[in-house]
Amino acid sequence: MDCVVDVSFAAGWFLADETTSENRLVLAAYERGLVEFSVPQLWVYEMPNALLMAYRRKRLDAAHYDAAKSAFAEMRFVHHDQTDHLCSRRIFGFAEDLGLTAYDAAYLELADRLRLPLLTNDRELKNAAKKRNIPTALKF
Repeated sequence: MDCVVDVSFAAGWFLADETTSENRLVLAAYERGLVEFSVPQLWVYEMPNALLMAYRRKRLDAAHYDAAKSAFAEMRFVHHDQTDHLCSRRIFGFAEDLGLTAYDAAYLELADRLRLPLLTNDRELKNAAKKRNIPTALKF
């Protein structure tokens, strides 16, 4: 089962105050080899930044920060390049039409293009996905 996952959803794997039952279910399915995560290329900056900011803001202590970095480094994601002209136009279009940031629009563009569910905890992005008929949950 494949899906696009954004940082707001994945943060729940590392931050106790953002963990949900859905986060835990999806992570357990990943660990059993049942789920593969697709992400836009900006993920390589966005996810480490989320962990770093959580540490700096004392949401993670040093031990949990180190554990999160190690766990994140071990996880495998399918990275997608969105630098071509078509993807760029689509990202602009989604951002403009749906009132999203370009960052969020990149996740939406990827899910739309790959025809995959988009896992997010971001309310605006979830609403935008629903407007595009993109599922926002996995069915196990």
